[in-house]
Amino acid sequence: MLSAESIVGDTENGVAAPVLSADELVKSYPGHRKGDLIQAVRGVSLSVPAGKTIGVVGESGCGKSTLARLLVGLEEPTSGSLSINGQRVDCGGRRQRDALLRRVQMVFQSPFTSLDPRMTVLQIIREPLDVMRPRGSRAERHRRAEELMGAVGLPDYLADRRPSELSGGQQQRVGLARALASGSDVVICDEPVSALDVSIQAQVINLLKDLQEELGVAYIFIAHNLSVVATISDYIAVMYLGRIVEYGPTNTIYDDPKHPYTKALLSSAPVPDPDANAQGSRIVLQGDLPSPAKVPSGCAFRTRCWKAQDICASDDPALEGSFPETRSVACHFPE
Repeated sequence: MLSAESIVGDTENGVAAPVLSADELVKSYPGHRKGDLIQAVRGVSLSVPAGKTIGVVGESGCGKSTLARLLVGLEEPTSGSLSINGQRVDCGGRRQRDALLRRVQMVFQSPFTSLDPRMTVLQIIREPLDVMRPRGSRAERHRRAEELMGAVGLPDYLADRRPSELSGGQQQRVGLARALASGSDVVICDEPVSALDVSIQAQVINLLKDLQEELGVAYIFIAHNLSVVATISDYIAVMYLGRIVEYGPTNTIYDDPKHPYTKALLSSAPVPDPDANAQGSRIVLQGDLPSPAKVPSGCAFRTRCWKAQDICASDDPALEGSFPETRSVACHFPE
């Protein structure tokens, strides 16, 4: 059986310690005109408990993927800090930074484009073992890669196949095995099932759950499909225009949403019951998502919110509480 390598974080008073923490992360890009800034992520703070899953939801353009790239180290934040297992990523040298970031890996939305087409399945999975942790003999790393193949449900006969010879579900399993190869504490899943058939989506979701139960790995699961997020997540963070506007335990968010934007997202999710769909009321937001280069003053959602008042234009409501156990909503008029 595949064994964990320091995957489960320390605990204090029975509560899992965070394996990844972000404090006021900001990411801005230069705009087309001089002086313009594209505010992709605007002061996001979160912490990920060991062995838990945080789902991040929001419409396209809200900054979910940029946040994922910041958390895995593919992008440098404009400001803010990132800590892994209690250690700041930016406070040591390059060697320490690389060692910490090895504990956070990513499964990408498009499995085929994230895999090297020239390498075999076994070579792809073994590559982190060869590069990140070059310990043990080649034969030992080979056996470890074979164990990882088995852990994600890939049969032995696929070891010498290349990505183009695999199905979408098999490709995503290869990507997951590669992410686990370095002994990850956190795996960031950026829309990992959106390109897969519904039946294959269920298989990948069940696989993620099984691996979490066995290894204690934590997930940040980014998706636009709210039903998928609810299936796998312990906590939910709702993003709008680069900020988290509501977070809390999954059941609480879905049963009793407080932020108007969260209500609109949930109302847009299809329900597999024609009668319920006919009786239910849809919340249709007016207008388009504002440009991240011209974020509205105060509450960024006010330009589309049916509850907006004068205070919403002048004061930006803050999130309060300890992420993610404490329920919090950034709204002047939560319901």
